[in-house]
Amino acid sequence: MLSKNRRIPRKLIEKTLKHGKTVRGRNLSLKYSVDSGKPSGFAFIVSSKTAKRAVLRNKLKRRGRAAVFGLLPEIKDGCSVLIFFEKGSAKMKFSEIKQEITRLFQKAGLII
Repeated sequence: MLSKNRRIPRKLIEKTLKHGKTVRGRNLSLKYSVDSGKPSGFAFIVSSKTAKRAVLRNKLKRRGRAAVFGLLPEIKDGCSVLIFFEKGSAKMKFSEIKQEITRLFQKAGLII
């Protein structure tokens, strides 16, 4: 589980949405910006179009947090990362989510 200091405040989410760079995968997309000096922060966004039921949206967020938690030692500091789950992600297994998140971080150059 990610600690509170790894969550992004709302102002930083808005800033990342406006000025961040985007990397897209098959069922996930990642938007990030780099601000030095702070520990990396993460937010997970699942639309109600992706999963109608709140239980499934929360499940996807938990799986995303668990995947990022395993990658924390490898992720560079000072990054604000938003991870968006898209339509096909509702049917993905945890191992598939973890692989895709790792691939997106590598594509963005955020892994050491």
